[in-house]
Amino acid sequence: MITQPTSLPPSAAQPDLIPGIYNYCDSWCERCAFTTRCRSFQMQHPDGPTQQADPSASLVHQLTEALNLTKRYIEKLHHEQGASMAGSPAPHEQQQLEEQAVTPRRQAKEHPASRLALAYLTQTGAWLADEKGLLEQAGHRQLRDVQLGIRTEDEAMVLLNELKDAYEQIRWYRTLIPVKTTSALRLIDEPTDDGYLLDYYNGKAKLVLVSIDQSLAAWRTMIAFYPEKVDDLLDLLATLSQLKTHVEATFPEARSFQRPGLD
Repeated sequence: MITQPTSLPPSAAQPDLIPGIYNYCDSWCERCAFTTRCRSFQMQHPDGPTQQADPSASLVHQLTEALNLTKRYIEKLHHEQGASMAGSPAPHEQQQLEEQAVTPRRQAKEHPASRLALAYLTQTGAWLADEKGLLEQAGHRQLRDVQLGIRTEDEAMVLLNELKDAYEQIRWYRTLIPVKTTSALRLIDEPTDDGYLLDYYNGKAKLVLVSIDQSLAAWRTMIAFYPEKVDDLLDLLATLSQLKTHVEATFPEARSFQRPGLD
């Protein structure tokens, strides 16, 4: 059922709120510029967004953060899933749980976009497992280059922040893409002529396409930083590009859909 949260305050009492913005966003609240105008965020985070890290922190501190980033990601993931590190599922079990969560129903299950989205989830999961030390390696590389005078501290931090941002986007969107693809493909199982519902499904498809665009850009950053890894990524990038083509073909009006507040 497609409904708006029932416990939220009426938008009439808060005219700055953007109606329905939360239906088409990527749920990445800490990066969103519209949290003060989102009814869903206000209910979920009554104390407001968490404070951002001090940008004036020293190079050593920032590099240390980069070295520990992968470990923090894993801990955060398990915390959000309500599992302790000791009792967390093994990597192959985690993969199975993710795939079950995004498996669509009936006809949509056989749609090429559905199969490709699930394949991308699997491929990125394997890549992240193989490259779990990537950010740590990058941190050590940049620290070494600074010590050797190859680049300045500022240049090193620009590169590290770009890589960190790309890694974050790959990790974030890898699960969002199949979940939202499944949501959009409900139109296959539940055809409708209702204008509101058609807009809703086009909006979900638009979110998938934007997430794919962001992911492709992140992969380009990753390849620029590690060109030697490009051969290992060809199949994964082909899957993502094919998914983009199928979503655009299935939802030809998705690109033109204007998501409230976001487009």
